[in-house]
Amino acid sequence: MENEWAKRKLPRLQSFDYASQCAYFITICTQNREPCLSRIVGRGLDPSVHAEVTLTPYGLIAEHDLLAIPRHFPDVEILNYAIMPDHLHILLALGCREAAAEGSRPLPTIPTIIGQYKSGVSRKCKRPLWQQSYHDHVIRNRRDFEEIWSYIDHNPLQWVLDGKA
Repeated sequence: MENEWAKRKLPRLQSFDYASQCAYFITICTQNREPCLSRIVGRGLDPSVHAEVTLTPYGLIAEHDLLAIPRHFPDVEILNYAIMPDHLHILLALGCREAAAEGSRPLPTIPTIIGQYKSGVSRKCKRPLWQQSYHDHVIRNRRDFEEIWSYIDHNPLQWVLDGKA
């Protein structure tokens, strides 16, 4: 058992301040990767033409609470997101709004934001919905930002092309 823990990758970047002003790419998976958030269907004769995402009741709750994050944390801006059947991708900016002006309260940390989001959605769904942790990536530059934006936008179509729909 100790060897198993020694091989596990730490989920957070060591010595990084997760209250830093920057953009983050977050991926949160459902518990046991259960496809309970959305359905994705290819449309048209060629499935690469279009992918349509239809949110389930759980997905609607997840989207509603995701879009409400800036009301609870005024220094957070949701830039882009995709709600997939068994996970969701979020591109968010921390401390980039005017609310982050000098003299305002300290910025929340990413673990605080995501923890409150996940627990709120699970409470509204009346069941544990998420895996215990989440994946995060600190956006390092403009190219990284653009690649992640594109990845989020194209993820539903890729789901269809990979035959998962």
